[in-house]
Amino acid sequence: MNLFSYDSMFSRFLYFVADIVTLHFLWLIHSLPIVTIGASTTALYYSCMKRIRTGEGYVTRNFRKSFRENFRQSTIIWLILLVTAAVFFCDLRIGMAVGGTMGSVMLASCSVFLIPLLLLAVYIFPVQAKFENPVFENIKNALIMSIRHFPCSLLLIAIYVTIFLLLFTFPPLAGLLLCCGAGLIGYLTSNIFVYIFRKYVPDELENDLEASGEHFE
Repeated sequence: MNLFSYDSMFSRFLYFVADIVTLHFLWLIHSLPIVTIGASTTALYYSCMKRIRTGEGYVTRNFRKSFRENFRQSTIIWLILLVTAAVFFCDLRIGMAVGGTMGSVMLASCSVFLIPLLLLAVYIFPVQAKFENPVFENIKNALIMSIRHFPCSLLLIAIYVTIFLLLFTFPPLAGLLLCCGAGLIGYLTSNIFVYIFRKYVPDELENDLEASGEHFE
């Protein structure tokens, strides 16, 4: 087989790298206003999961389609997360400042509620990218899935924590993440979400295999 033919492993790897870099910069550009980070992250996951499921390489088209269609709901979700995180941060600061029994109670309460907030932040945008439901329905479903698939949730958190720690212990990783960080992290974690979501869409695997066969004919 020709090394540079479309079906060769080398060509597929180059296409993969190009897609990851493209998604990284699409995410950065569409996140610049800050308020659009939710819609941008939803579009990133939509594109990554679509590529994983069917091998479809139209990542730019898929990203823009999802960004446009999910803009309103994803922005609302992002703002809810921001406000909630700000409230938790203020409570933690107050708890540390107050000290004593009252401060300890406040810190303990924040710690308990911080866990579901963290799980929600990990799951909500992939769920929004996958399922067409009202905002609070997707928030509820994201929390339920994060608990129901807790081993997967731990794996997802481990991926994020490992990457964060490597930034401080392995400097070359910072350069790699500057070039393709969002796309790479999105792709790695999307593999786990594809596995989880297929449990809720029974016919998806069969349909994806058919679509993949048509794509590579």
